[in-house]
Amino acid sequence: MTNPAAAMKMLITYAICIPLAIFLGYLLTNPMDYGTLGFLAFVVAALLSPVFIKWHYPIMLFGIGCPIMLFFLPTSPPTWQAVVAMSLTISIVERTLSNERRFISVPAMTMPLMFLLGVILVTMQLAGGIGFHQLGGSVGGGKKYIFCLLGIATFFALISREIPANRRRLYITLYFGSAALDILGDVFPHLPTPLNYGNLLIQASSGTLGTDVAVGVTRLGMVSAGCNALAFLMLAKFGLRGIFFSPRVWRLPAFCLLVTAAQLGGFREALISFMIVFTALFILERLYQTRLLPVLVMAGIMGLALLVPLAKHLPYVYQRCLAVLPLDLDASVRIDAQGSSEWRLAIWQALTPQIPTYLLLGKGYALSAGDFQLMATSQGVASGLDAAGQLDASQGALALAGDYHSGPFSTIIPFGIWGAIGMTWLMSAAFWVVYRNYRYGDPELRTINTFLLALQILEIIMFLFIFGAFELDIGYLARTTGFSVALNGGVRRPQPQPAAVPRIKPLPQPQTA
Repeated sequence: MTNPAAAMKMLITYAICIPLAIFLGYLLTNPMDYGTLGFLAFVVAALLSPVFIKWHYPIMLFGIGCPIMLFFLPTSPPTWQAVVAMSLTISIVERTLSNERRFISVPAMTMPLMFLLGVILVTMQLAGGIGFHQLGGSVGGGKKYIFCLLGIATFFALISREIPANRRRLYITLYFGSAALDILGDVFPHLPTPLNYGNLLIQASSGTLGTDVAVGVTRLGMVSAGCNALAFLMLAKFGLRGIFFSPRVWRLPAFCLLVTAAQLGGFREALISFMIVFTALFILERLYQTRLLPVLVMAGIMGLALLVPLAKHLPYVYQRCLAVLPLDLDASVRIDAQGSSEWRLAIWQALTPQIPTYLLLGKGYALSAGDFQLMATSQGVASGLDAAGQLDASQGALALAGDYHSGPFSTIIPFGIWGAIGMTWLMSAAFWVVYRNYRYGDPELRTINTFLLALQILEIIMFLFIFGAFELDIGYLARTTGFSVALNGGVRRPQPQPAAVPRIKPLPQPQTA
């Protein structure tokens, strides 16, 4: 006899699957259309929804550093934006359905983030709104607002649960190791078809798209980022002490090789970042009290003695990294580095008189059609500082797009004094939270807490003095702090000391005659 319930389920399944298969077949007649790719992505996401619901948190940790771009969606958003939105949505639904799914309470971070959220939304409403030229809108600049909003959301997605003790090492690897996929971005262009289409997922460095790629001459930015991520992963899991004093002899050579390869992009910031993190860890781990201090001092003296006469003969990318030091370098390298520095100084000088204009109401990120036309005219060059009708540095393409290469300028110009107050508050709160977990956290988390504090110091220094961007750094601060909170189960406090038991003096013995 036929089971009516089973028959009804079968009919419902056929009623959904058969029309869906017909519709997909029709769409696949034009497979590279954005609408087709988007619908296919939606179908795949629906089929994988049980996996996302169960494993959304580790998927988010992997996706935060993952360089994959969702090219089949409008504006090609990075993976981290999609996984953060997905994980936070699922966490909110779980919290609604169960009282056991509680977010970790961190008022010290929640208050500045909510303040900045209000500043961003009010400025967005009063300074041109949000728009996307890629979607046919008359106003652009919306991608930066999305970066800001989802950067804030990253913190709440991370603190939606405490990371279990038995999964800490796995989650640390997912969080820091996923960025190693950046290396593939510079590998895909040199693979045969169809493997070279991998650059649709992971972008390549501009210099690797040609045929004349030479290691040491071509700036391999994605290789640099991937190797830097692996070096940071080693520091997060082992610390400097676990690398230099480990009985496993492979760690130190592997770390040195990764640090060397991380300079293949020719970015001075890469060398400065490593030096800041290394110095911070050296101090925080108190390695100056060990025999490593005289060894490093001697190695540094010998390295400088060799570097001074040989710097000019190093490959181009390494000379460019060393341009921060007063060394005798190739003339082309020195001119290139000097031109970049002069451009930054020119744009900062041109922007300084505009600060009072945007002090109370920031400029925001909105870009009109006239701004885009002016950007095309300037061709991204801050040329013409005269009064002959030429563009000044504040009207260059990068300046109009809000890429000031300065954390303070990228905050106060778009969001005024309120953004500056909020960002100062956020940096102070983020440092306080990570420092408390470093100071009072579980001894088993000592290594990762020390590295997170060093990473927080790096992010603050880079934002204030070297290369900052408000829309990016708000996310960096939020994710580093959120990951620290999730690992430690909140903000750690000093453990109460047991009360001292008072010593009772023995009664004097009676004296006998």
